[in-house]
Amino acid sequence: MRRVIFLFLIVMVVASFLPGIGHPQNDPRPKIVRTPVPVGQDDTSASLSPLDDPATAEQIREYLRVSGDMDSFRQRWIAAVDENRSLGAPYWPEEFWTDFKTEMQKSDLMPMFVTLYQHGISRSLMQDVLDAYHTLGTANFKGSPACFKLGNAELALADDMDKLKLAKTMELAARVYDAHKPQIKAARVRYMAEHPDYRDK
Repeated sequence: MRRVIFLFLIVMVVASFLPGIGHPQNDPRPKIVRTPVPVGQDDTSASLSPLDDPATAEQIREYLRVSGDMDSFRQRWIAAVDENRSLGAPYWPEEFWTDFKTEMQKSDLMPMFVTLYQHGISRSLMQDVLDAYHTLGTANFKGSPACFKLGNAELALADDMDKLKLAKTMELAARVYDAHKPQIKAARVRYMAEHPDYRDK
């Protein structure tokens, strides 16, 4: 079962950057427990050491505020769940998907962005970007020298971003799966009885 979720998430995470079935329950939703990330899941963040003079956390917060990049990232990330639901097991209940997207919506992504940008964007570059945003405005920032420099730096960080995103997505999916495990197991039994030829991927 974990293998199915893992394969689904890999495809979903990749798809989120392209251009681009249970019965309702009367019982309350399962409680999703927010536990610390298990050892090993934070390995990606730990492996991304900061530059000698990295962008500060304050600069990164300001950049994400003026650019709206975190909001657009979150929208693409969540949209990828709906676009790739068919890759999941057909018996996963609707509540799993709803709670998964709710967790993604509430998740604090700032630490992930700080880790990423401090790994590949210097304090001086981020200050140039912020100065350009404040001088030119959001509409005119695109096409500016600072925009191109930032774009090149972000392109070099693309693989690291995919790794961070996959780790974050798996963390949340595992949390939601654990909360819905009894419901998913019961749904699987029913589905297998109704579809004897079906085999889990």
